[in-house]
Amino acid sequence: MKKSGEAHILGVAAGLDLSFSQLRTLFVLADCQHEQELALNELADLLALSMATAGRAVQALTRAEMVTRREDEQDRRIKRVRLTEHGRVFVAGFVHAHREAVRECVGHLNDRERERLSEALTPILARGTELTSTTTRTQGETRL
Repeated sequence: MKKSGEAHILGVAAGLDLSFSQLRTLFVLADCQHEQELALNELADLLALSMATAGRAVQALTRAEMVTRREDEQDRRIKRVRLTEHGRVFVAGFVHAHREAVRECVGHLNDRERERLSEALTPILARGTELTSTTTRTQGETRL
């Protein structure tokens, strides 16, 4: 049986024992490439996680060599986090596999089904971040 690209990447994530918070951390850091690095407290805010939970995610990702963490040069209390090349490659592979899985799924639809899917998704996509801002802070984590 052929394994989809997304299933393969999720399998890799599971093999690395990445939590959902750790995956989200990778994607937030990838989205902040223009900033190059984020302070840990900024990262926690963007993820809607406690500092402790964000710190644990960063610690695990540092061990997996997907992020680096360093002390701020002006204030040693501040920890700065950035993606490594390994982390960037992982995120890019994950995004590529997801897009391929969607293309494969949509490729099986007929013209009418594609049109209806497009009509259904348009208002959802127009809302953009409204849907993602409903994330609530949680103490537990889900492992993939």
